[in-house]
Amino acid sequence: MRPPPTRYKVVERGRRLEVIDTLTGEPASRSSASLPLAGARGGEVGPGPRDLSAPPASGMGAQAGSAGLDSGTFVTRRWYDDKAPRTIRMNYSNRARLTNLRYGIAVAVALLVVLAFLFWPFALILVFLVTANPKIRTQIRTAITRWIDGFDQAA
Repeated sequence: MRPPPTRYKVVERGRRLEVIDTLTGEPASRSSASLPLAGARGGEVGPGPRDLSAPPASGMGAQAGSAGLDSGTFVTRRWYDDKAPRTIRMNYSNRARLTNLRYGIAVAVALLVVLAFLFWPFALILVFLVTANPKIRTQIRTAITRWIDGFDQAA
């Protein structure tokens, strides 16, 4: 069984590709208003120029998706950083350190899952002790803050 022929075909004319409607034999017409790009708001056609003069505002007013590992800045949060919220400009070495941290966390989570299956009652007790003890949480947050301070010095 063969599919029906297509209505449109693409031809090259003068080193340009044109779409021809096979029913009319004319080039396919474009609408007068082009479609907006994905993510564009209102009358915007595409992304505007980026202002790189200052880092984005941090804290509650900052957009959640505006900063991260893949962008030019990293905004810390209060639950893991004592000096939060602060915006850290990302360079190659900072991005590499955070990428390695991602892999380390993935391996640690995989090991914790395996240990939870092997020693399930002890794993629950360990998780409860770590999350319930404010002294341990404070020590972990202080260590993370010192580690993040290294990003500020490297940038």
